[in-house]
This record gives sequence, C-alpha cells and structure tokens, in this order.
Amino acid sequence: MNPKKITFLSALLLLLAVFYYVYEVRWTARQKEKVGASKKVLNIDGENVERIRLKNPKGTVVVEKKGKDWFISEPIKTEADRWASEQIVDTLSDGKWEREIKPLPENLADFGLAGPEIEAALSVAGISAPEKVLVGGENPAGNMRYVRVNQEERLLLVYARFRDALNKNADDLRDKRIIRFKEDAVAKMIWRVDNKKFAAEKKEKKWTLLRPAAEKIAESRIKSLVWRLEGLKSKKIFEKPERPLSYYGLDKPRAMVKLMDENGMLVCGLSFGVRKEPAVSYYAKSDGSDTIYELSHDFVNNLPKPEEEKEDNESEESIQKGKLRP
Repeated sequence: MNPKKITFLSALLLLLAVFYYVYEVRWTARQKEKVGASKKVLNIDGENVERIRLKNPKGTVVVEKKGKDWFISEPIKTEADRWASEQIVDTLSDGKWEREIKPLPENLADFGLAGPEIEAALSVAGISAPEKVLVGGENPAGNMRYVRVNQEERLLLVYARFRDALNKNADDLRDKRIIRFKEDAVAKMIWRVDNKKFAAEKKEKKWTLLRPAAEKIAESRIKSLVWRLEGLKSKKIFEKPERPLSYYGLDKPRAMVKLMDENGMLVCGLSFGVRKEPAVSYYAKSDGSDTIYELSHDFVNNLPKPEEEKEDNESEESIQKGKLRP
C-alpha cells in the first residue's frame, strides 16, 4: 500500500479515536452526571449540613453538628452516633427520586402529604431557610413513597427505604458507646473475673501482665481488651433505672475493669452484671454514673485469662460436650 495512503488512514483513525473519546466517552459521562444531579432529592452539599430536625411516628429529634461530631439537642442532650447522623444527611443530599408528578396535584391528602408521616428539615450553611422534605404515603404498588421538597410544584417518588432512613428517634441516633477514652491515655489496667484479679501495664507501647506474677496472658489479648472496651456499645440504656442494682446483677458484679493513666489516675471503669430470669441478660455500669447499659452479648466471657487456665477450660468444655453427645 502507498505510504502516503497509510499515513493518511492512520491520521484519520487517530482523529476518529479522539472524536469518540471527546464526544462519546467524556460527553456521555458529563451528561449522565448532570442527569444524576438533577434527580437528587435535595441539591445540597451534605458536608455543609449543620442541623437536622426529624418529626416522625417515633417523635421529634434534633441533631446538630459541631466540628466533625454530632450531638442530639432535643429531646435529650447527648452525643449522637456519627454514622447514623450522616446516614440521614446522605439519604437527603444524595438520595435520588425515580419519578415525578407535575403539576402539583390539588388534593395532597390523596398522597399522604396533607399530614405527612415524616417531616425532615436540614439547616445548611449558606442557605437562609431550612431545606424541608415531607414524606407521605405509599404508591399503589407499595414499593415507593410520595415526597414533596420545600414548596415545589411537583411530587417525587422515592423508594420505600428512603422513608426507613428517616424514621429515627433519639434512641436510634444516640452514641451507644458505654465509655469514652483515648487509647493513648491508658497506661495501666486492672480487671477481675471469676473472683480473680489481674493487673497489666503498658511501657513503650507494649503491655505486660504484672499480677498474678506467675501467670501468663498474651499481650495481644490484653491489648484487644482495650480496643473492645473502646468500641463497646449498649443495646439498651437505662438512664434512670427503676429497679435496684440487684435486679441487674450489679450489686455483686461478676467482673470489673478499670483503666488508668501512667500516674495511676482512673480514666474509666466498668462493672458487669448478669440477670438469669426470665431470660439471660447482660449489663454494665460505668463508675460514678447511675446509668445502666444492657449489652447484646456476654462481654465478661472474653476477658483475658491465663493461657493455661483457658486451655484447661476448653478441655473441660470439650469433655462435657462429648458426654452430652448421643
């Protein structure tokens, strides 16, 4: 083939490739991005949300952002779970609608929006009035909900999970961590389990068992206790318990843990109890507080114990299981 013709065809092929990339790939991607943005329920930047007010069948709750953290200000004042709070923001700021109804129907009651089931209001930095979203009834198929944004002259249809994300109260949104501390602040630790006391100390970022001196516990198990305490969350919170400590098994705790700094000053401490009737339930109580927390699992069962004792217990359990086999 003529070299000039080869050069011409090569140049033509290159131009076609450039055309395809610019007009097909990039332009199509931009168009999809524009369509996606236009179908957002709220065209706001979630990072700028400063306050959330939810009114739903569970009640009314107000959550406010301070720095990077979230706090419940109504109906109680406490820390909010950051992930749970941001899930609401993400639902409202990034959530997409599937269909729209235009113009706005005259009878909003037919769509459950005369007295909406859920009202959400977001205060956004740089926007004077709150952004309001009303969630109404189900569509005939039962898989979507009718939504109205602010005073727009249209209704939107969103999937039912949109409603579920906004049906939260203070208990759902509060920070359920039982104790709050910084791992770096902890240098000493004592714990008691099965009437046996243990003490450990951290030096140069390494944990060592101090007592009982003759026992051995792997450093990884001691270190994991600090991590698990830091992430320990409650299933239910009793801020003003109506029953005595004995009801929760906390009058004579089956175990306790205390964390201290390098000077031996208490950072935080927990006592653990169990109630066996009518069903087994596990509880914890922080030192210096009347609040009692119900746990979803037996935290005490995983407290560090000497390696030999742990092996003996496992052997005994295996024997008992063997005896129970048919």
